[in-house]
Amino acid sequence: MLPDWLKFKRYPHIGIPLTQEKDASWVLKYVTDPQRIATHKFTPLLHRKIFQRKFRPSENAVKNEWGKRERSVQKRKERPIFFASHLDSIVYSYYSFSLADRYEQFISTKNYNKSVVAYRRIPNTNGSKANKCNIEFAYEAFEYIQKCKESKVSVIVADITSFFDNLDHKILHSQWKRVLGVQSLPDDHFSVFKSLTTKRYVNETDLYKKFRDRLIVERGIKNDSTKTQYREKGVKHIWNLKDERVVAYCSKQDFFGEATHLIRVEKSCSHQHKRCRGNCEVKGIPQGTPLSATLANIYMIDFDHHISESVEQREAFYQRYSDDLIIVCKSEDENYFIAELKKSVTELAKLEIQSEKTNVYRYYLENGSLVGGIVDSDGRVSRNKQLEYLGFSYDGTKVRVKTVGFSKFYRGMKRAFRRGVHFASKLQNKNHDLFEERLYKRFSYRGAKRRLIYKPDPRAEGGYKRTNEQYWGNYISYLEKANKVMKPINKDNSIRKQYSRFWPNFTKEMDKAYAQIAEKLGSITLTVSAFKY
Repeated sequence: MLPDWLKFKRYPHIGIPLTQEKDASWVLKYVTDPQRIATHKFTPLLHRKIFQRKFRPSENAVKNEWGKRERSVQKRKERPIFFASHLDSIVYSYYSFSLADRYEQFISTKNYNKSVVAYRRIPNTNGSKANKCNIEFAYEAFEYIQKCKESKVSVIVADITSFFDNLDHKILHSQWKRVLGVQSLPDDHFSVFKSLTTKRYVNETDLYKKFRDRLIVERGIKNDSTKTQYREKGVKHIWNLKDERVVAYCSKQDFFGEATHLIRVEKSCSHQHKRCRGNCEVKGIPQGTPLSATLANIYMIDFDHHISESVEQREAFYQRYSDDLIIVCKSEDENYFIAELKKSVTELAKLEIQSEKTNVYRYYLENGSLVGGIVDSDGRVSRNKQLEYLGFSYDGTKVRVKTVGFSKFYRGMKRAFRRGVHFASKLQNKNHDLFEERLYKRFSYRGAKRRLIYKPDPRAEGGYKRTNEQYWGNYISYLEKANKVMKPINKDNSIRKQYSRFWPNFTKEMDKAYAQIAEKLGSITLTVSAFKY
């Protein structure tokens, strides 16, 4: 059995991907050897930008008949993501596993042990072998608010600005040593630290343009369905990489022989004003590597310790999920904690919480029910906007899943059906089907159940062998769990009612897709007949 941190993935990068069958033995020995990692040459990261669509109400938006502000398309949120090469990714995974273990030992007796919840394996307390996720963490915050409903409660939700991009390297270095319990970082750890803080990377589009005519693809071998081979092939569009089964942009030899000019290095300063003069220090670590999440928790040790002590003294609640912070306190302590948050983030973490990213909510009893909402710029409580935390909204009585998740689900469903129609309409597809099994698996209750994965194997009885991997379900699985966890607060199936239209909409899209296929096939038949005669 291989350790959990040793995973072989197949995304295209610089160099041929590693495989479990051929490379597991030597990779395991290499990665766990400190002397080898101390002299290991890290391949530049692959940089990609991910854009998140925003459909939000503007501050001065007109309200509709239900009192809700009308939404409009806002500026897309841009997030830079970095991918490590296949061997480097396993190196980072091993050191993430090692550091996470030392971090757990370090905070096991600390007062903030239960407050830091992201990127950790925290077991459920109900006897289940499963670990908690964002659903249980959100429930803990909402449950605490309900427990304090006899007094006026303030909820402070803050978001640290560009968290990973602004981590101070000196603080990170110091906390890394502190967790390991050493005066100076061992050579292998320093090698890993240096690879992340220098942030050498290549833009994905630049790499594709350089090698677009000779990308490395995986193809089958004639008369042997059990083996594959790699060969070079041109791919016209970058969005076709998955369809063409591209496994690498180029070999390492070709990259370092022809494309080293594509390597970018994070500059010490990008500001042009006279006050700077290039003296600003390089900050941040790449977001997306297997080690980034663990380092984020290690970096915030002093901040978590200080805020937890303040919370204990004033009998409040504190929780941090990566760069999302929440404090539930008495309303008279509201201003104290807002000031304490901003001061501690600035002084202890050298980071920043912008005022526009700090929202305050107040809840109080009215006619026996807990009511409230966000505190607006005039200091008044507005019930039009309720508490939002870790993908859920809470109005003092009910917990619901944020609608942004449903919008993403429906967009994915419609995109999948359009894609299915495109391929089903091709003359090469003799059955002209929609590949319904995949659609049911992703977008219906039929694919929501967790089950073991079986893979094709000609040598096994029935042609399939059982694996240790599991299919974890789809978005509906997540919603079912959320409905179950939040039921003690909701007292009913409020979340299940939110997605009650999934199945009718799914069948509607299915009927619509087959109608489009029939229409397209009819026009194709006419075109072929006209050409023939």
